[in-house]
Amino acid sequence: MEVSMKKRGIRIRKGLYIVLWMGTLFSLILCLGIAFGFFTKEKIVTKKVEKEVQVVPDNYLFLGDSLTDYFDLETYFPGQPVVNSGIAGNTTDQILASMKTRVYDYNPSKIFLLIGTNDLRDGKSQEAVVQNVEKIIEEIQTNRKQAEIFVESLYPVNGSVSSAVGVRSNEAIQNINAQLEKYCKKKNLTYIDMYSKLQDEQGNLQTQYTVDGLHLSDEGYQIVAGVLQEYMK
Repeated sequence: MEVSMKKRGIRIRKGLYIVLWMGTLFSLILCLGIAFGFFTKEKIVTKKVEKEVQVVPDNYLFLGDSLTDYFDLETYFPGQPVVNSGIAGNTTDQILASMKTRVYDYNPSKIFLLIGTNDLRDGKSQEAVVQNVEKIIEEIQTNRKQAEIFVESLYPVNGSVSSAVGVRSNEAIQNINAQLEKYCKKKNLTYIDMYSKLQDEQGNLQTQYTVDGLHLSDEGYQIVAGVLQEYMK
């Protein structure tokens, strides 16, 4: 009986050791997973920062959100000193908070600005969008006086293609564009009406120019590149 109890105790202790060992192993794996995720994230962030500080002398900088980020500038403007400073998902507030790394560090000679549609996604008023775009322009003029600024109209959307459009509406976009055009005339800036080049008869983004009603297809970017080429000389 005593021997049996001893054997039982030994088995219990062995079981506890196994449980403790497995718990330690699980904790180690979990820590390694978190560390791997952290360093992976750091690598991604570092890669983005590296992109932001690659300076090309006398460059043409494109500043904006995903519509700019996904624009393959080197393909459409071969041999031109183009720099893509677009980041998908960006709003006017985010650009205002990162002007140094997004604009000033490049010291561009020309800046093509396209921003605002994600502000509408987030519920920002039309007036607030216009005010922020004006702030971006004014900050550039203060800190990079030599840079020539080109303000693109916001592009039309097409809600019938997919749900990607969200709460954005062409009515709001056109109202913002009208205010931006008026501001550019007042400040003697170049306003580029891209809306009319991309719209269909109903004022929506033409289906062949988009992949989801919001972002452009290759055909859409060809239209945009053709218009912008005039200002790249």
